[in-house]
Amino acid sequence: MEWLRALADHRLTLVTPEPPSDVDATSLDATGVEVQEYPLSRARMAFGAARAVVAGRPVQEGLYHHAAARRALRRALLSASPDVVVVQMVRCWWALSEIAAVAPGTPVVFDAIDAMGLHFGRGAGDLAAPLRPFARLEAARCRRFEVDLARAATVTTAVSRRDLEAISVGDGCGRVVPVSAPERRHGAVSEPPVVLLSGNLGYRPTVNGAIWFAKSVWPLIRARVSKARWVVAGARPPRAVRKLADLAGVEVHADVPDLAPFFARARVAIAPMASGSGVPMKVLEAWAAGVPVVARSWSAAGLQAVAGHDLVTAEGCEEFADAVAGLLLDGERARTVGDAGREVWRRLYHPRRVAEAVSAAVTAALAGPTR
Repeated sequence: MEWLRALADHRLTLVTPEPPSDVDATSLDATGVEVQEYPLSRARMAFGAARAVVAGRPVQEGLYHHAAARRALRRALLSASPDVVVVQMVRCWWALSEIAAVAPGTPVVFDAIDAMGLHFGRGAGDLAAPLRPFARLEAARCRRFEVDLARAATVTTAVSRRDLEAISVGDGCGRVVPVSAPERRHGAVSEPPVVLLSGNLGYRPTVNGAIWFAKSVWPLIRARVSKARWVVAGARPPRAVRKLADLAGVEVHADVPDLAPFFARARVAIAPMASGSGVPMKVLEAWAAGVPVVARSWSAAGLQAVAGHDLVTAEGCEEFADAVAGLLLDGERARTVGDAGREVWRRLYHPRRVAEAVSAAVTAALAGPTR
């Protein structure tokens, strides 16, 4: 939706499975977007994934590579006669041949968002041993197809410099177009002191990070700050995350409609992920609320931030526990780090800044080749 809002002064056509998985119809109507939908059942996705495996393509691409999708894109290209086409993620690699056939010479923006090759490559180590070769194979295929998309595109964008580099888009050859977080208000200092883990709780790196924090870090924090509470709040928590509520001092809130009340209570937010790609939304949302963040170094690496100033980075369980407990016990330090993070959000991740970056990427594509 950020790209659609940022380009609201353009005539827009969206090609998407029906119904759009992450955009409600009311939001689309408000933007005046023309929508070309195509059917995408579970059976179609399973067939597409199997076909991709046999053909040597990424499973991620096969899930969305169907004749109905090609027909929908062809209709959109013929009816809209676009000045530029935005292809989002490696999942839409199949769109290149349709664009070349129906609208040759049209500038293409490849918005990788997160580098899927990086995501699967880093996450392979978290899987059971029999599954790791399959994840590494998917990582290699995703990276190869992402590089192919980047070479074909006029402009390539991703949410972080790390993701651009993962698909071989070097300095000066790509643009960082981050995601944004809405502004939130931080409440009064909470009692008891609250540590918050928020966001998509079904995301595998978050699940693994939460379990690591529960087993290896939370007991150390409780030994130092006995009244501390750990609040886990967000969408789609699996059973392993829901069971964390059985631990002393832990609350789990599933599928909450609004995270604002939880940020208002939080003294410290955590990002304990050691894998994944892109930009951790839980950090951006904490920054937007002025809540200080403690993150593992991998999570922090996707952000445009200064470790130790805009957020605190820590790796091992003892170091992570010391960092969280230190902010819980030192209100002045917590305020300083929270204010610094909020300033980074205001300067780089505010919705206005992201809209400007989207517009600049499209303008660059219209101006000509910049690979």
